[in-house]
Amino acid sequence: MLSGISPFKDGSEWLTFQRIMARDFKFPEYFSSEARHLIDCLLDMDPSKRLASGPDGYASLKSHPFFRGVDWDNVRGMLAPKLAPPLTVDKEDEAEDAGWLLSHAGCGSTNDEVPPKEKEMASSSAAVENKENKAKFSTIDAFDSKWEKFLDPGETIVMVSLVKKVRKLYNKKMQLILTDKPKLIYVDPVKLVQKGEIVWSNNPKELNVQVANSSNFKICTLKKTITFEDLRQQGWQWKDAIEALQN
Repeated sequence: MLSGISPFKDGSEWLTFQRIMARDFKFPEYFSSEARHLIDCLLDMDPSKRLASGPDGYASLKSHPFFRGVDWDNVRGMLAPKLAPPLTVDKEDEAEDAGWLLSHAGCGSTNDEVPPKEKEMASSSAAVENKENKAKFSTIDAFDSKWEKFLDPGETIVMVSLVKKVRKLYNKKMQLILTDKPKLIYVDPVKLVQKGEIVWSNNPKELNVQVANSSNFKICTLKKTITFEDLRQQGWQWKDAIEALQN
């Protein structure tokens, strides 16, 4: 509810279940320490250890620092927090309401003045999540800040996944990144260096994806064909994401 996305999210239902069972999730950078601790306690693998499951019941949950300032006895009389601005919001209204996400994330501040950097982060995050045709392809890795260095200002990651670049003599792991520019690059995930870019085209004759199975797919251009093995079995998702941007 704080970020607008599920803590466990991946390219398919099966992969999502694997993340749940492994408790594999990441917090957005703008989450406060109180928000992180609260969610961490609520997502404990052992149900008996989760916050509010002990003898004190909901009292331990209500007293968590994240809810500091909430009058639980008069919660119905409190002002409701602001919601995300709609897509049709004017630029002026968007700037005024851009602080909605940080207040929900438990920033601990009741001051209406939100630092410009945090306003930009909140507004940008809300806009990304409202682009349904792109968000449905995204995995939680798309919110990892280490990929930001490969993006232009205002550019957003549509899909990202760890893949193997398959060659005759050896396979090398790469981070394949698709952005809304649109741009298609592959990056060394250890050295964090861009290793190549696949020339984009909206013409399927000049850029197309051939899927062998859920793991293996080829990205074909006029000059070369690159074979990838997706370690999360998202071959079909890559085809859908690229074709969606072409359209």
